[in-house]
Amino acid sequence: MTVLSLMALSDRLRAKTLEAAAKAKDVAAENAARAATGAKAALEARSGTAGPRLLALLRMDDDQPITIEALVLVLVDAVHKDGEARELSDRDVLKAAKRRYRRLGTVSLPAGPIGGYVVNLYCEAATLCDIVELRAAPLSDEEIAAHLLVLWGAMDDTTGATAAIDGSGPSVLATFALRAKDRVGLPASGATTKRAVIATLWRTRDAVSSVRDVDTPGVRERLFPGARVKEFIAGAHGQLDAHTPPP
Repeated sequence: MTVLSLMALSDRLRAKTLEAAAKAKDVAAENAARAATGAKAALEARSGTAGPRLLALLRMDDDQPITIEALVLVLVDAVHKDGEARELSDRDVLKAAKRRYRRLGTVSLPAGPIGGYVVNLYCEAATLCDIVELRAAPLSDEEIAAHLLVLWGAMDDTTGATAAIDGSGPSVLATFALRAKDRVGLPASGATTKRAVIATLWRTRDAVSSVRDVDTPGVRERLFPGARVKEFIAGAHGQLDAHTPPP
């Protein structure tokens, strides 16, 4: 075989490899979009055309298959569909967050530990949405979800989080398998249940916080969340500042 023929063969192999990689990337993106769409459809089935999406999420079967990325997108989507646009100040964001915890904390009591985790994650998603609105620099649901994954310690940076959400990079579970397999212990398939995903996000979120919660939030933790709220707001502003281009 001549040098020219070897070069031609190498070019063909390289082209096939690139084509296969492109197809795999497209499939991953389609699967990510399908997972998010399926999760939102399951939520709609629980809520119908009326009623808070949070209640629908609490009513969703704990064994409902869902990915971590899809769950966070569903939380952001629920916040936007449950809330109303309003003008906010720094003080309003803090007061609104505390009121939200107190109001929704009692709602989650009949739902047990998982309900408590759901409400806490929903409240922080809502607080981040308030902060984004306050800063008058709109972000898409996907961008907010990426920031939440970082704030909750599920991903190291928004670049990786965004890639996990849109399917162009390793999933959150794949990242866990590399850095903390012994701590998380979730299936590597990328799909798990609502119960497992919520519990995992709670653990990673609690691990990055200096304000320690009990494993299962009780009435006091839900009604008096001041320290946790202040810490989250400060962290959110710091992260958004780091990703805001200079004027």
